[in-house]
Amino acid sequence: MIALASTAGFVRSLTTASSIVLGSYTLHPGAVLDGLAAAARRGAGVCVRLERDPLDDAAGTLHRSNARALAVLRAAGARVDRTAAGEPALHMKAAVVDGVAWLDGRNWAGGGAVPLVRDTDARDVGSVGAALAGRPGAGGRLATTKAGALRLEAQLIARAGTAPLCVESESFGNGAVYVALLRRARAHLPTRLIVAGREAGERGNRLERAHLAHLAALGVAVRAGRARHGDLDDKLAVGARAAWTGSANATYDRGVAGAQRDWGLTTRAPAVRAGLRAAFERNWARAEPLAGSRGISGKTA
Repeated sequence: MIALASTAGFVRSLTTASSIVLGSYTLHPGAVLDGLAAAARRGAGVCVRLERDPLDDAAGTLHRSNARALAVLRAAGARVDRTAAGEPALHMKAAVVDGVAWLDGRNWAGGGAVPLVRDTDARDVGSVGAALAGRPGAGGRLATTKAGALRLEAQLIARAGTAPLCVESESFGNGAVYVALLRRARAHLPTRLIVAGREAGERGNRLERAHLAHLAALGVAVRAGRARHGDLDDKLAVGARAAWTGSANATYDRGVAGAQRDWGLTTRAPAVRAGLRAAFERNWARAEPLAGSRGISGKTA
């Protein structure tokens, strides 16, 4: 069973758990780190893996945060580890707590419009556990590599038909999702897209802005988050019959990038689909039209 949950619900699950395995790109001070440490101190089996070399961290902020988190957990009695050199990057944010998978898209920070996913399906739980141990695992609706996750999202876009479609990604680039959106835009199908304004506005992201401008010119309504509103970092796609959510950004997804550990999940569960659509609408209301965007489908999507 798949359901939407909350960071607070995840933290509550740690208070009585006997077995906790968690992986994340980064882990910052807060309720999740405190809950993991408390579980380890009371004798639960706690194992945490973090990414050894977070990208785009010239100041070393993410490296220091991971080092501090691992030190706190080690002192509490948890087993801790970083990914090994040469291992695919660990970008997924996931945990298995007493046989239940918890999936997050924002490094356990909370505060995003998109809630966590709680998944009790045995096949999904096995796939998440394998990925956290450094092995790829995937079911029909769940993928644990970036290539697999974005392939599921692109398939949802391709099958969305003429109904309005909502898509959101923190970063954006030339990958399977962009190709699927291009095909949809050329067919003049109603589509809205949100990206993080911080990512799109960075000096080195000219190609991202070019891809977004191309989609906008074809009629996609494109909006971007703004730092003054607490930018937007969620990843989702919602159609009339199915929805996708994950930790994978809609960027380049081949080769080494495609092997990156990420998660993506497709579901037809009405409550999950409704929750993700509501999250998108909250973010859409906070976002602003991308400079130069004249998408024609904003009112109907």
